[in-house]
Amino acid sequence: MSDRKDARAYAGSTVDVRVPFRYVIVHGGDSSLRSAEQKANTINMNLTGLTFETDSMDQGGFHLSFTESTFGRNSLEIKLDLGKKLGEIEVLGQVEWYERRHTSIGQNFVVGVSFIDMQADELAVLREFMRQAQSFNP
Repeated sequence: MSDRKDARAYAGSTVDVRVPFRYVIVHGGDSSLRSAEQKANTINMNLTGLTFETDSMDQGGFHLSFTESTFGRNSLEIKLDLGKKLGEIEVLGQVEWYERRHTSIGQNFVVGVSFIDMQADELAVLREFMRQAQSFNP
């Protein structure tokens, strides 16, 4: 399969996979304002974004999505750990949606993040990871 066909085959395919990642929230109006590093695991992901769960949309004084005025959008500097073989990649993301869910121990949020900037070599690594993940989760 060519790279072009491979990219199309996996671009829209979402895989349920738990990938550990770290992220920093960057203020949408002033990029010098940054949160402390946070840790999470994906619920699922594809070549264009990921979904994860958190107990709060407020992370150290920063909202995951909106600036304090709610007119701006914060971004997320994400470091995905794709394992020993593929290593870690860095992408820039932005929260597209979130949903509050009530559980037996309180509430949590499921958060959908789209990738808004990724280097070509990191996209190639992510594409390989998705290919491998789909072979394990047909």
